[in-house]
Amino acid sequence: MADEREISQEEPETVESQEMEQETADSQEPQEDATNWQQVAQDRYDQLVRLQADFDNFRRRMDREREELRGFVTGAILKDFLPVYDNLERALKYMPEEGEAKAWRAGLEMTLKGFNEVFTRFGVTPIETVGLPFDPRVHEAVQQVDSAEPEGTIVEELLKGFQWREQVLRASLVKVSTGQGASVSTEEEALPE
Repeated sequence: MADEREISQEEPETVESQEMEQETADSQEPQEDATNWQQVAQDRYDQLVRLQADFDNFRRRMDREREELRGFVTGAILKDFLPVYDNLERALKYMPEEGEAKAWRAGLEMTLKGFNEVFTRFGVTPIETVGLPFDPRVHEAVQQVDSAEPEGTIVEELLKGFQWREQVLRASLVKVSTGQGASVSTEEEALPE
């Protein structure tokens, strides 16, 4: 019986300790719930911040791609107008300045002036050529000629080239000096006839 008393005395302590543990667990549960909600709220906030940053990056990338596409299309359209511009210049070059053609010439000059204004508004500039050193990035040599100019200097422009935003729409077709013109003419003068 003494053993039963010991067991029965131990049981109330065990029951009491279990009840105390339960109360402690119950009192900690709201704290854990509060901590979990705070963690969840912080996680959601972090996700929101990342999502906002991703969206801002996406918007910037789309703006940049849109500008690149606009530039590509504009460059292509300007490039397509260059042959029309060349034809107007040729027509003006060979058109008589007197008689019936005078009125036609005035109209052609106004049309060419309109083209030049549009090109200027879009930032299209002609490539400088004659008297400058040959630059393969903006010039295309179609012939080398003997001339008194130093070697590699452009002596004549055959077709005008244009640039737009540092981009070459069309390279200038040019004749380039070999630098031997002065010595060739001197040799010819020295030879007896």
